Amino acid sequence: MKPIIKVIIPAYNEEDSIAKVINDIPSNVDEIIVVSNNSTDNTKVLVDSYKDKQIYLYGISNNGNIAKSRNLGIAKAKGEFIAFLDSDDYWQVNKLEKCMAVLTS
Repeated sequence: MKPIIKVIIPAYNEEDSIAKVINDIPSNVDEIIVVSNNSTDNTKVLVDSYKDKQIYLYGISNNGNIAKSRNLGIAKAKGEFIAFLDSDDYWQVNKLEKCMAVLTS
């Protein structure tokens, strides 16, 4: 059975980068959880535009404490493995593959 992988992305006004971040997530990810800290830009519109993927958007007011956003993502994630990805960061193409090889060996 293939491991269930969830990716949590905290975001605050990341309309300029969130689409690339989401598009670069490998296909072996089962669910993407974006936690928006009261974004006032088009972050919500961009995330909502993904109809064909398992992407969920949750709102939070974390008062500058990004750990609160991550903790909300963890609470919403139902899976075997959770990975964190910042909304302005990118992974190497085989990052999760390498991680899973170590975690499941």
